[in-house]
Amino acid sequence: MDWTQLLLEAGVDIPLDNPQFIIKCPFHDDVHASCSINVDKGKWICFRGCGQGTLKTFLQRFLGFDTNAISKYLEEHEFSFDLNMFDEELPPISEDLPEVNFPFTSGYVPEWIFDRGFTKETLKKWECGMDDENNLILPIKDRASRLVGWVTRQYNREPKYLYSKGLKKSQVLFGEFKIQRCPFICITEGTLDTMWLDQHGYSSVAILGANMSRVQQDALLKLPTDELVLCLDNDDAGRIGTDRALSCISNRFVVSYVQIPNGYKDVQDIRDENILKELIKERTFW
Repeated sequence: MDWTQLLLEAGVDIPLDNPQFIIKCPFHDDVHASCSINVDKGKWICFRGCGQGTLKTFLQRFLGFDTNAISKYLEEHEFSFDLNMFDEELPPISEDLPEVNFPFTSGYVPEWIFDRGFTKETLKKWECGMDDENNLILPIKDRASRLVGWVTRQYNREPKYLYSKGLKKSQVLFGEFKIQRCPFICITEGTLDTMWLDQHGYSSVAILGANMSRVQQDALLKLPTDELVLCLDNDDAGRIGTDRALSCISNRFVVSYVQIPNGYKDVQDIRDENILKELIKERTFW
């Protein structure tokens, strides 16, 4: 038997077409699906704080078994652990990105960005600009401070983010060039999230999406810090991205994650500084 068959036989309601998925957590009154399960890796995590670990511990808790009983249960169902299931197969590292010219004037920004709570000092620090369509333009630099592209945050239109032609966003960490030695560094999905945390005194970089590439993993592991704090979005993609990131880097680094409260999509949605500080203070360690 594999994990999918074991979970189904135990009565866990899971989909059959995906090895990694989000379900309602069976260990608390879950209104929004918050439990991520990866049957390929044999791991689970509840992003509301119920617990995390191997699917053996998940089944043990779900069935109400003790340690001996769950071991016997797995043996009776002819299941054995494959230690290789916890290894992450990673894509090869690509070459450095070419340097480009910034076709916009820094220092002029659209008025709507101030309604998001950003200060003039923050926007100047990150060298923000704007185009003729009232969109915010953010330069993207590599660790050596070379300009390798830019992202356009569109005003009132979809998609919200457009990236410059030729930019391979999976090969950069937005904000990496600003990082100095600190106790922990926050990892976000988006540029504005990283700028928001920076404005409130937290060192941060963005992976420009919910999925972390091998290049980004290697870059994160070289950052001058003792801990990485995952602050990905409060949606299915963000929860799955957090689960994958924990699986990939937690065996090589001290890693924690924040649990963004319901009602907030991401950390930039949290305008109350006290809530933001408490969220990071009460982060969960993997």
